[in-house]
Amino acid sequence: MSRIPQAAPAAIEIFGKKVGNEAVTFAQASNAGAHPCLIVAECGINHGGDTARAMDMVRAAADAGVDVVKFQRRDLQATYTPEAFADPNRAAHGLAHYLPVLKQTQLPDKDYPRLKALAEALGLGFLVTPFDEPSVDFLEALCVDAYKVASCDFNNPFLHAKIAATGKPVIVSTGMQHEIALFEVIPTLKEMFPGRLALMHTVSSYPTAFRDCQLHSILRMKINHGVPVGWSGHERGVAVSTSAAALGADIIERHFTLDRTLPGPDQAASLEPDGLKKLVERIRATEDAYGDPYSTKVPTRGEAQTQEILGKSLCARRDIKAGEPVTMDMLEARSPGRGLSPFLATYLVRTHAVMARDVAAGVHLSAQDIDKKVTVGAGPC
Repeated sequence: MSRIPQAAPAAIEIFGKKVGNEAVTFAQASNAGAHPCLIVAECGINHGGDTARAMDMVRAAADAGVDVVKFQRRDLQATYTPEAFADPNRAAHGLAHYLPVLKQTQLPDKDYPRLKALAEALGLGFLVTPFDEPSVDFLEALCVDAYKVASCDFNNPFLHAKIAATGKPVIVSTGMQHEIALFEVIPTLKEMFPGRLALMHTVSSYPTAFRDCQLHSILRMKINHGVPVGWSGHERGVAVSTSAAALGADIIERHFTLDRTLPGPDQAASLEPDGLKKLVERIRATEDAYGDPYSTKVPTRGEAQTQEILGKSLCARRDIKAGEPVTMDMLEARSPGRGLSPFLATYLVRTHAVMARDVAAGVHLSAQDIDKKVTVGAGPC
């Protein structure tokens, strides 16, 4: 794997959880054990504009064990030009099918406080993507703790400035972008959101083919830009997202639905409750398996027991007399593994060790069997 230029370390706090690691090398960027991955269930518009269904989604997400539920908020007249909003069927606008869906899936403003209260009562963070500046004002009145910027607004300085003025953390998706655009925009984002910016590697196709996921970009972005980086996945299943967590993604976001057969453009790329629960379980198992990357390798308690049963120790191949120089042909390795390491044999021969006492054939050697002038512990045991 080619080395990518190093960047300054960074980690941020979102919803009371530390996100990110001090990544300055590939080994550190792929550190899945630095902090538990923040898992976000993107409810999006899969509720179909039905508040009761949205509430059920929050409950199901909590049951699955995620950290955060996410919704979307649009002021459609502020999001689209007056002409496009008035005449979405015009071919040049390309909105004939999408804008009607957005209109149908808008949640009533009065119900956002209920959703937020439910999420927080269930111990979840409540995250919303504003698609326009008036929506930021709405969410500020709602007292949200953080913001998410969609890929379509990655290069929108007006929305960035509006969110930056709140002083809150932001998670920014990077779908539909060339890498050169990342180098153009992200430095400005880091200046606008010092110590409170996270990025999401995203592929904005629904669903995303496995070959298009390009998970290596998570590591590239971490090293190139020195901020926490996650994976906002639109693929089917949980294998790719689990792999992203193993690579060191600091955040995993997946679209979530109660039923993929419901109407809506995001349903096919969404996980149902069982799939979301499976994702959480597999990510947490992956983190547990990764362990502490800064600890040295030490046999586990279980391995110590296995070593006694299956391991081997130095043994006399024949009867050995006291005073004999140690040679390889007088030794062998046999189980159980309760004595000297077989690898010590080469050290004993190289240092001209002699036997301190008689040892019968088939008997394990101990440190007391070696002449006291030889420091047995100095060898590679």
